[in-house]
Amino acid sequence: MKKAILLLTSMAMLSITCSNSPEKDIQSNNSTSTTPTFGKTLPAWSEGYLDIHFINTGRGECCFYILPDGTTLLVDAGEIVDSNITVTQRPNALIRPHRVYANYIKHFLPAGKTAIDYCAPSHFHIDHIGSSDAVTETAEAGYRKSGLLALYDAIPYNHILDRAYPTYTEDDVTAPLSGELAGDWATFVTWGVKEGKFTAERFTPGKEQIILQHNAEKYSDFSLLNICANGFVVCKNSDGSVGITGKKQQTGGNSSSCGFHIRYGKFDYIACGDLTSSPQNLVAYYFRDFIGNGNLDAFKCHHHLANNSWGSQMQNCNFDPHVVLNHCFTNNKPDVEKLKQVLPTITSFFATNIHPDIFENPEVKQNKLIDRITAYNGHIVLRVTPGGNSFYVYMLDDSNLEYNVKFISGPYHSK
Repeated sequence: MKKAILLLTSMAMLSITCSNSPEKDIQSNNSTSTTPTFGKTLPAWSEGYLDIHFINTGRGECCFYILPDGTTLLVDAGEIVDSNITVTQRPNALIRPHRVYANYIKHFLPAGKTAIDYCAPSHFHIDHIGSSDAVTETAEAGYRKSGLLALYDAIPYNHILDRAYPTYTEDDVTAPLSGELAGDWATFVTWGVKEGKFTAERFTPGKEQIILQHNAEKYSDFSLLNICANGFVVCKNSDGSVGITGKKQQTGGNSSSCGFHIRYGKFDYIACGDLTSSPQNLVAYYFRDFIGNGNLDAFKCHHHLANNSWGSQMQNCNFDPHVVLNHCFTNNKPDVEKLKQVLPTITSFFATNIHPDIFENPEVKQNKLIDRITAYNGHIVLRVTPGGNSFYVYMLDDSNLEYNVKFISGPYHSK
């Protein structure tokens, strides 16, 4: 795989400056797509491209996808409050994280769109759907507004997929709810479906529930397959058939995360929320059996690359994505030992944040780990070219609402 990096004064590109911009609404970016330029706003998505955005607020995880025909997908919109282990809030502490997500998504929404086609939270923890500490308002329907629950007011969701709908109670396949606002999420979805605000269904491994809405026939080489939820994972049976393995998790947290595999031509990408424990090992077997060694182009780290995020079977299966993306915002993620383990095996590593404490870790200094991270501190955008043969990764300035490009890496050639 070839990699070309355009790097202008790396310390300047990786530094963070805070502005005191007041909250404001931003309309969809309708400009004609052109070649991204360092120091300029990232051009809008255009048809045929696949965009994967990691929106950085330093207060939670939020991934926004624009699929080749303009279908949109939102996975998570966390909103936690400041603590002694979090990075500095982006762009500043004056703008609530869900407002930052709203401004960003409105800016990059394809022209003419005012809603998100699919909303699919990976799980119900505070850094993925919102926290009670960040709540400032309760809806008339009875749910408290934070993160993903507050974002809906700014940008509606047309269809929701989660691991527990419609009952939100434990059953033979559904792990129990876990998270401060998990019950509020259940109230929100139940209310929205009843009132005709959106439709909903359970996220089910083995199904393709997120499908292109506008021109599926033109992009027959694109697919998005659900590969895990509630501890169950897609597998290849001994006779070569496709099946489901695993078991219901006893806790409804990280190990119950929903995850999927995007394939676009030769391009392969896996994202599974905060997946840990045995399910992440089963996903390693999925990778081995359905993608193959050396062929995973991009991977979103499980659990922000915490110390439980890269299981033994991932190593045994030669889990070797070429580009790794990490949504992280605390002083213990990414885990230093995991960095030492992972960095030698991959082509490029991108992180939305690296906490200042990590810079001071003796292991980090001794092994010069920061020097081996491709780019950090900003929004991350992975943009796949039409047909899926190649892709670029951009780091965007997160200190304001301009979304200027501060790092360009690529082209990477899909395997």
